Amino acid sequence: MTNPDMVFSADPRHGLVARSGWEQEEARMVLRDLGWEWAEELHALVPPDDVPQVEAAVQAVAELHLHGHRTGYAVGPYGTMRLGLAHAEQVFTRFVAQETVGGRPDGTSPSGHQTPSQRWSAYGSSAASLENIPSTEPDGPGI
Repeated sequence: MTNPDMVFSADPRHGLVARSGWEQEEARMVLRDLGWEWAEELHALVPPDDVPQVEAAVQAVAELHLHGHRTGYAVGPYGTMRLGLAHAEQVFTRFVAQETVGGRPDGTSPSGHQTPSQRWSAYGSSAASLENIPSTEPDGPGI
């Protein structure tokens, strides 16, 4: 995705965070109005403590879209994917679930190693879940 106004990602120590370019003051104001606070050490906005992270993030995406801002989410080393309101809850639930299991959203364990079940594809599902998809190739030689 090119140039989203606000990018959501998961920080291993702080949970979900939102970042934007310096010129996106209006987008940051939308989040501040929802109770998100600037965390200087992260250079990012963090959701309010009194609201579950997933709920706060979905509400933030809805408000940003209402105000005409583009949103995205960080997908490890692959860059940023577009984040539509229809998929926001699913994406944020995965981020939070990944953190509570002890892994990191970038697919690494606390030791830094990746396992197939921890790797996330650009489409948001784990690579391990793709291993169970049956092959569409024919069994025998062609005509």
